[in-house]
Amino acid sequence: MKKRLTLVAVTLIAVVAIVFPVRGAVAGLLPNSQGAEVQQAPEPIPNMEELLNYPWDVHIMDLEGPERQAVLDKLMARPETVDLMGAMAAKGFVFDPATADVMLIEVGNESGVPTIVEAMAMSTIANELSGALTAMLADDGTGFFQAHHTNLDPALAEVPDPPIIVNGMPYFYITTLHWIGGRIIYWNYWWFDSGHHPNWYYAHYYWYWHYYGWYGWAWPYWYWWGYGWYYWRYWYYWSTWFPYYPGPIIP
Repeated sequence: MKKRLTLVAVTLIAVVAIVFPVRGAVAGLLPNSQGAEVQQAPEPIPNMEELLNYPWDVHIMDLEGPERQAVLDKLMARPETVDLMGAMAAKGFVFDPATADVMLIEVGNESGVPTIVEAMAMSTIANELSGALTAMLADDGTGFFQAHHTNLDPALAEVPDPPIIVNGMPYFYITTLHWIGGRIIYWNYWWFDSGHHPNWYYAHYYWYWHYYGWYGWAWPYWYWWGYGWYYWRYWYYWSTWFPYYPGPIIP
């Protein structure tokens, strides 16, 4: 009996010794932007419909000439953009800033004072693979820096029979790169026939929302609009059946 108790005690001590360093190592993967106090992010958008139908006014103005160049230069010089460009280049995706869409965006909210966001968006093709990069910087200092690549050219979504079929269903993979607190956080997803279940994108949104909350990083309210915009710009072409699509104009 005494030997058994000794064994249990040794086991418990070993478990405590193992669990606490591991927990510390996991928490230390990303330093807490709020200091020692972890602040839980606000509740996520409760469903896909609300995520993709932002309730307040948003005004997007395309920039040209010197205004465009000034915003483009600022966003291209950001460390977030540099890191994402480098990570995408390592996969063969090289972006041409000359082809970027550069915008000034007013994102409305319940306070009535809009957040002003400078943004650029670029797409590219590498060996018939699709990649995109978006950089957004708000006037409150928060930013949205995200890229992704897939195994298919988006134009292939427009054909009746996509070229990659598994068990009668088209599929492709998605790798998302989102810059958070000094590092790129990846999200990988194998996508099967999401035209019949486009809620896959909510899992994408929820993963990053959860990551922000877990490590105590501030989740800007305008990300609600930002993730919806990202969907309509880059992913709607794969969701051919979706009742929440508001019309033919994709912002």
